[in-house]
Amino acid sequence: MPTKAEQTLAEMKAYRCPRYAQLPEIALYRDQVLDALERYTAPFFAGRSEPPLTAAMINNYVKLQLLAPPVKKRYSREQIAQLYVICLLKQVMSISELRGLMEIQRRSYPLEQAYDYFCTEMEKALQATFGTRDFSMPSSAQKTTPESELVRSLALCLANKIFALKFIELYPRAEKE
Repeated sequence: MPTKAEQTLAEMKAYRCPRYAQLPEIALYRDQVLDALERYTAPFFAGRSEPPLTAAMINNYVKLQLLAPPVKKRYSREQIAQLYVICLLKQVMSISELRGLMEIQRRSYPLEQAYDYFCTEMEKALQATFGTRDFSMPSSAQKTTPESELVRSLALCLANKIFALKFIELYPRAEKE
């Protein structure tokens, strides 16, 4: 029977980000968005007491212009993709840094392309971090640019933070005497 650590390694190596085309086509209400994002990010936040995203957080992202306001209280596929990336990268970046990243990506690539590239690089980073420990994997970008390397670096940073948090959580705690 595999240990909890082995199960965690396997789960993280097998994780697949939802691609843009797999995100809901119809606009969702905020509660539906929260449910979907909780499902998409469950392996990263399992065992934590706080949810990965709350209604108040979404409202703040809209107020801070990190995310466009909902239309008739509904969030589009584009907004769900942005929230997925925000939800993950907020673990390693401040909100102002996220705003800068999103602006760079907005100017450089169409949203669908930038989002799917992030997903591919995130999966590769998780496989390297939780599996091979070989970080020399080639970029999946069609053309290597500073913008693509930025996303790649952030995916590796996030994967390593998740690795550290997962194993701190798994490490046996000393009993209080």
